[in-house]
Amino acid sequence: MEELGKYLAVYLAGATGIYKGIPVGIAFGLSPFLSASFTALGSISSVVILYLAGAPFRQWLMKKYGSKSIDGKQQKFTNWLDKYGVPGLGLMVTGLLGPFISLIMGMTLLKETGKFLFYLILGIILWSFAIAYVADPLVDLIKSFF
Repeated sequence: MEELGKYLAVYLAGATGIYKGIPVGIAFGLSPFLSASFTALGSISSVVILYLAGAPFRQWLMKKYGSKSIDGKQQKFTNWLDKYGVPGLGLMVTGLLGPFISLIMGMTLLKETGKFLFYLILGIILWSFAIAYVADPLVDLIKSFF
């Protein structure tokens, strides 16, 4: 039962972001594979829920941030998107800014949100495993010094 609590904690932390779930898994002593898996599952489930909210979520974003603040940044984003495309947004920005900011950017500025969601989920999986497998030995190295 105790193990189930650890997995649930990593899942819930992962639902709030990749960079929160991996440290929780490492702190509980889970393997990098389990930390990355439950973090990715949590993050994917929360992103899919927000994605399925669809138009109401998009309207709420526009009310909260306004189209003026988005219009000012849209040119930079459009240039970047022309260079790397939807796969670049889903794969690269997910690890750099997090899945939620990537989702917000994608839902407000893209028309092909289905294709974007695929690359976003793929990016979440790749970044979760990459971060987990890099962070675990680094934490062990730091522990060995103290």
